Amino acid sequence: MGLTFGTRTPSESIVPLFAVDDLNVAGLGRYLFLGTGAFVGERPLLATAEHVVRDWQGPFAIAILPRTGKLAPATPMPAKLVAKDPQADLALLEVPGYPREKALDLAQDSEIRMNKFVYCLEYSTTYAQRGAIHLSPATRVGNVTRLLDLRHRCGRAGDGALELSFPALRGASGAPIVSESFRVWGVVTANVDYHLLPSQIESVLDEKNQVYEETRYLLPQAIAVHPKHLRAMF
Repeated sequence: MGLTFGTRTPSESIVPLFAVDDLNVAGLGRYLFLGTGAFVGERPLLATAEHVVRDWQGPFAIAILPRTGKLAPATPMPAKLVAKDPQADLALLEVPGYPREKALDLAQDSEIRMNKFVYCLEYSTTYAQRGAIHLSPATRVGNVTRLLDLRHRCGRAGDGALELSFPALRGASGAPIVSESFRVWGVVTANVDYHLLPSQIESVLDEKNQVYEETRYLLPQAIAVHPKHLRAMF
């Protein structure tokens, strides 16, 4: 995966989150992929977006990708929901036995800056096939383009929201934004309702070599909840 957190790999700290469907209510198998989470703090706890766990009333589980990084099923570990804050769109889960030394630390408010490099590992490309879930992490790198007040749209979650230079795909919700010093700067929750400049433009020219048709492919920008809201939950 390229980056390491000291002696650890990112997938030891940033993991996929599943709903455990023992009765196969959804008809999709025992485990349903929900989103991404990261182990944070001294306790430590798994932080994710509240909307990731909002509609599931049963048990949860996480899985740690093998160090080989290959696509493969992994042995799930049970997770228990211990706190959630719908207004901040954050939730915390406990995974018994997860070692503190593998968890990430939260950044202080003073560390959060625009135009700084940030890193995100998320599991939006995870897929189910023949009753098995194949873990497929994806890496996003970019920077914090702005700090925003989006309370009119996102409630308290929008207070100090981080606007990012890369998109949030389905399954990326709950993923941590991590700085170069590997401290958590925020939690991905959604995309803004506008776009970066077009990532690709395709033009069709007429016989006078003038553009008469243009197609623009737009790249959305993700937003992340500021770590101050997560810190308040510990």
